[in-house]
Amino acid sequence: MGTYIVKVGTPEGRVFRREITADNTEQIAASLEKEGLYPISVRSRRSISLRRFRRKGSDHGNFLAFNQGFVTLLKAGLPVIECLDTLGRTAGPFFSETIRDTIKRVRNGQMLSEAMAASPQIFSPLYTSIVSAGESTGDLVPSLKGYIEYQKRIEDIRKKVVSSVTYPAVLAAASIFVIAFLIIYVVPSFASIYLDSGADLPLPTKLLIWLTQSVEKFLLLILLSIAGASISIFYYFSNENGRARLDSIKLAFPGIGEIYRGYAVSKFSRTLGMLLRSGLPLITGMKMAQAIFNNHVLEERLDRVIRKTRDGGNVSTAMEQEDILPEITLRMFAVGERSASLPDILDEISAYHDQEVDYKVGILTDMIEPALMIMMGILIGAIVILMYLPIFQLGARI
Repeated sequence: MGTYIVKVGTPEGRVFRREITADNTEQIAASLEKEGLYPISVRSRRSISLRRFRRKGSDHGNFLAFNQGFVTLLKAGLPVIECLDTLGRTAGPFFSETIRDTIKRVRNGQMLSEAMAASPQIFSPLYTSIVSAGESTGDLVPSLKGYIEYQKRIEDIRKKVVSSVTYPAVLAAASIFVIAFLIIYVVPSFASIYLDSGADLPLPTKLLIWLTQSVEKFLLLILLSIAGASISIFYYFSNENGRARLDSIKLAFPGIGEIYRGYAVSKFSRTLGMLLRSGLPLITGMKMAQAIFNNHVLEERLDRVIRKTRDGGNVSTAMEQEDILPEITLRMFAVGERSASLPDILDEISAYHDQEVDYKVGILTDMIEPALMIMMGILIGAIVILMYLPIFQLGARI
C-alpha cells in the first residue's frame, strides 16, 4: 500500500490533483474510472514516475492512460504540443524521448499523425491512421475516444481468453511434473529394492522399471532431443512458409479453430468499425485492419477481397467467395453494406463473436479440466499400482 499524487482529468476537460492511497496504479485507474475520471499522471510521494514504457513499445495499460490523458487535455483547450509536453513529463524515459521527438517534428511543420508515424515502436500504423482521420475532420477528440473504447474492448476479450486457458495450462504442467517426479525419483527407489531382493516381478512391473531405467540412462540425450526438436519447430514456424502452415493449422484444428477464427473476426470487425466511424473509406479501412487478423491465411484472403472490390466487385460477395466471415456474420455485413450502416453492424458482429468466443472457450475449458484430471489420475494410479503389484502378489500367496 502506497500514497500517490495523481493528476486527474474529468470528461469536461477539467484537470486537478488528488492524493490517493492504493496498492498499485491499476487500482488507482480502476477507482477513478468508476467515478468517470481519467488518470493523466501518477507519481509516488518520492516523485518517482510509476508509468513505465517497455523498450519495444508501450503496454496496453500505459498507452490507454496516455490516450485518456491526451483526450482530457485536448478537451480542456490545450494546444496539441502543450498536451504532449505535459504527458511527456510524466512518462518513462523511453516514452518521454519519443514524445520530445514527436514535438520537434510537429514544430518543424509535420502533421501530428506524420510525426507519430516516425515512431512506430510506440505509435502503431493503426493508431496514426486514427489520428490522421481526426486531423482531417479538425477534431482529434472523437477519434481518440473511439480508439480508447476500441482498446478497452480488445483488451477485455483478450483477458477473457487468456484467463480461460490459464488454469488448464497450469494443470497440465503440474501433471507432467508429478509424472516426471514419479518416473525419475520414486520408481527407481522401488526398483532398487525389488532388484536387490531377487524377487520374480510381474511383467508390467518389469516394463515400468525398464522404462524408468532407460529414462534415467538416456535422460541427457532425451532432454537434448526435446530441445533440438523444439528449436527446429520454432525455426520452421519462424519463416514465412512455416507461419503460413501454422496459421492454416490454427484455422483447421477441430474446436479450437472455430474459437481462433471467431476471435480474429471479432478484432477485425471492431477495428474496421472504428476506422469507418473515423471517416476512412471502406477499402482503406480494410487494408488498415488487415494486420489485425495476425493470420497469414486470413490476411491473404482479405487481400484478394480488396483486389476484387477495387476491380468493381461487392465487398460482401467477395468475402463470401474467400470464406472470411462465417455465414451468419456475412449476412449481417451484407445488410450493413446495403443500408450504409456498416460501422454499427460491425460493432454488432464483434459483440456477437465476443459472446461466441466466451461461450466456446468456457465449454472447452470445462471439457479439458476433467479430461486432464482423469488422465493424470489414470497415469499416476497405473504407476503406483504397478510398483505395488509385487507386494500385492506376495500378500495373496501368504
